[in-house]
Amino acid sequence: MKVLVLYTTIDGNTEAVAQAIAEKTDADVSKIVRVSKRHAYGIDLFRIWLEVVFKRRPGIFPFKHDPRDYDLIFIGTPVWFDTYNPVFNTLFEVIKIYDRKIALFSTGSTDKQKALDKFSKKLKDSVILGRYHCIEPIFEDEDSETQRILNEAADWAKGIADEAAKMIEEEEFERRKTIYKT
Repeated sequence: MKVLVLYTTIDGNTEAVAQAIAEKTDADVSKIVRVSKRHAYGIDLFRIWLEVVFKRRPGIFPFKHDPRDYDLIFIGTPVWFDTYNPVFNTLFEVIKIYDRKIALFSTGSTDKQKALDKFSKKLKDSVILGRYHCIEPIFEDEDSETQRILNEAADWAKGIADEAAKMIEEEEFERRKTIYKT
């Protein structure tokens, strides 16, 4: 089974979770990078808000792995004003991700899950195996707390990967039964 972690980050939190997931699931990793960089403060915060409100599609650089080549895709986003990062508007317009097993994760300063709800609607043609949100791990005061959050996310991802592998095995068995039926 081929696994991909596809994510974007603004301050490193989503990247930390993505790397922990990739290590635990032996996945390839692709970071979606914006053409015009944004920061989570100052005038950029207003620009981010405008992108979210008007559902803009900011430019993104090409990335290493095509999600359509994978069986399971973990997709991660920082939460921006209760929604996912606008770079995914661009991605989903350019690459149609359907008929895949998907797991969604997000990072944010609060425990809200609205971004994951909106993300799920965008990927309605795929099988969503799970959703996971965590409070920003690298902003924790204690390194042990950061590690606990990252381990928890990685364990969640491992469970999803195991479930996906079982599903793929069952689907293959059913396909073969149909082909070799006499």
